[in-house]
Order: sequence, then structure tokens, then C-alpha cells
Amino acid sequence: MEELKHLLTTAADPGAPLAKRLGAFGKIVLRFRDMAYGCAYALLGDFHLAEDAAQEAFLTAYRQLPQLRRPQAFPGWFRRIVISQCRRITRRKSLPTTGLDAAAALPSTAPQPPQNLERRETKDKVLAAIAALPGHQRMATTLFYINGYSQKDVAEFLEVPLTTVKKRLADSRARLKERMIAMVEETLHNNAPDERFSKRVIEELVNRPKPLEIEGHPIRKVLDSIRAALPEYQFIEGEEIVSRSAFLEFAETLDAVYHDENRVLRRGLTLTLLRAAAGKVLPIRILTAGRVFRPGNKREDAIHLRAYHQLNLLCIEAGADLDCMKSTLRKVLEAVLGPVELRWNDDDFAYFEQAKMVTISYKDDWMDIAGSGMLARESLKKAGYDLDTITGYTFGLGLDRLAMLKYGIDNIRKLWQPPYVPA
Repeated sequence: MEELKHLLTTAADPGAPLAKRLGAFGKIVLRFRDMAYGCAYALLGDFHLAEDAAQEAFLTAYRQLPQLRRPQAFPGWFRRIVISQCRRITRRKSLPTTGLDAAAALPSTAPQPPQNLERRETKDKVLAAIAALPGHQRMATTLFYINGYSQKDVAEFLEVPLTTVKKRLADSRARLKERMIAMVEETLHNNAPDERFSKRVIEELVNRPKPLEIEGHPIRKVLDSIRAALPEYQFIEGEEIVSRSAFLEFAETLDAVYHDENRVLRRGLTLTLLRAAAGKVLPIRILTAGRVFRPGNKREDAIHLRAYHQLNLLCIEAGADLDCMKSTLRKVLEAVLGPVELRWNDDDFAYFEQAKMVTISYKDDWMDIAGSGMLARESLKKAGYDLDTITGYTFGLGLDRLAMLKYGIDNIRKLWQPPYVPA
């Protein structure tokens, strides 16, 4: 606990160098990563969504560390943040998602050896058995078996007595039976997120086709339509691989996709926008788009890839208010999809005021389409702007999802296959 207390104190110290704070919090992430992931999986029942929830929980925890009064309370405090992120995910509507297990069952052109089919059937049975456990038993079982956490660790995270954890585990073992226990441990451990991509996966991601460079590709056509609708915005291209020092300086996220010891693959386009805006004369109107990369061993399915495309917009000028932001984002979406029905739901993105998650009406449902918000006044003040006259906003969205909607594509992987890319 003393080591954790020291790490938390360092990570929350506003006077410490950013790299030191992030380094300390990175150790906290490694210590609690699988615990957060296991908690999220027990609640969501989906490995991909659980990883998303765990990552967002760490980002939220980092921002809220100054609110933690007692370091020894961190496990339970952090668990509540994970649960909150899971609730946000279950509240949101999105494109119909092919779950990881269902995605794995999609037809393949390669022959399926009998042992592979048997492994898949076994995994399905194990996951079904875990899902059938009562909630308290499912949570304790997932946390205990996912990566060798002790019963004491689980008790501190759940904020229950050690005897309670022991009873829940005993009850779940009685339900699962001895033969199933070993398979539960293996299945959960094998699906825990890795610390970083392997070199082979990194090379594969970087060497994938670049749709924005292919004339007539659906993603390229979507971007061309947006740029034509916003001629007053300067289009900026950024680097996909950035230095580790720049990554830490801007702290786009606490989780990196390492290309090598000194460089990382970008997670987002924030760094590109900030570099482009530095030193510019008002008004600042910048648009950027390009490939970004998901961290860890992210699973790919019908609507998620480890390399995908984002578009980000930044506007800083006199009179840049919420109505202007909404009007600009609507113009972007309607340039691609035609008239659309939108909802603007309050959210709590870091560094923004009046943050909004934008959802779009699609097939009698609502799905997330963009994150947006007004720039925080403190950020503008630090940049030297007159807060009495200057405001700013930004938003980001996925080009791949827009292309899927525009052209009726039901699986994102098809965008990287013929006829859209050369065979």
C-alpha cells in the first residue's frame, strides 16, 4: 500500500514534471489494468467493450486523482469509476455490433481444423457458464482468475470482507465444477489485454492500405465531400508515427501503441491540431484527418479495426459559440449523408465545456456519431487569448463509420478489401 500511496501522490502532484506524473500513473495502470478489465467484462459480457470501458476509466481516474482524499481508498474508488464507464456504454446506442465471439464465427475462406472448432465450442461454453453465475459470484470469479490477483486484492477492489470473497469463490466453484474452473482461468487470462502490440502486429498495421490515398475509395470520397463543404478551413496532414516525448508532452492518452522504444503510433489527432494551431493568427479554422491506431491487442470485428480514420476540426475565433459548433457539425454530416436528425447529449470529455456526444437517427434507432465541445476557458487563457472576445470549439468523428452509412457497407473490413483496395 505504501508503494501505491507514493505512486498516487506523484501522479497527482501538479508541481511534478508531466513525464514523471504519467510514469507513476502508468505503473498504477499496469497494477490495476486487468482488475479494471475483469470488472468491466463481468458487467458488460463483451471483451471489446470491457477494454474500452477500462481505458476510459483510467483516463477519468487520472483527471480526478486530486479528488481522492485517501490513497488506501483507491481500489474501491477506481472500481466505482469503472462501473460508471460501463453504465455509460450500456446507455449508448450504436451501430449493430457483432460481439467478439460472434465475429469469430464469421465464415472464413480458410479451412477450419477440427481442433479449432472444438476450442471455439469450449470457449463458448466457458463464457456461457461465467455469464450464468449470479452477479456477485461472476464479478469475484472474473477478478480472481483473470490474472492471478489474490483474494485480498479482490476484496480491497470490491470493498467487501475477505471472507465474503472466499464464500463467493467457493459458491462459484460449486456451480462451475472442477473441470470447468481450469478452463475459466485459461479463457479469462487469454483474453486479458496485452501491455503493447507485438512488433509483427505493429508492422502489419502500418503497412495496411491507405484508403485516403486511393482515388474513389469510399473513405476518401467522404473526406472530399467534407472538405468541399468547409472551404474556409485549412486542411492539415499530420504524422502517423510521433516521438514518445511529444506523445507524453501532449498526453493524448495514457495508453500508447509503441512503434519502437522512442516512437509511438498516434491514438488521435489532437497533437496534429495543436501543432498546426500554434502561432497562427486568428481566426483559426483547421481540419485534419487520417489513420489512428487502437492500443493493446484490440480485437477486430464488423465495426472496429485497430487502424481506422478520424476527422477532427478546430475553430478559435470571436463568436465561436455552441450554435456555431452545432451548425458546422451538421454541415459536415449533411455533406455526406444528406438531411439528418441529431441529438446533442451532455457528456464530460476532458478539457471541454458544454461537451456533447452527438447521436444520429439511423434505422429507427440512435447511434453515436461524433464527440464535440467548447474549449475550456482555462485552456484558452493559457494560450493567451482574450476570454472576453475569443472562444473556440472542436469535434471529432470517424470517417469509416460515415462511409459505412453512406454506402450501405455492413462490415468495416470490406473497406480494406477489393474492390475498394487493389487485390
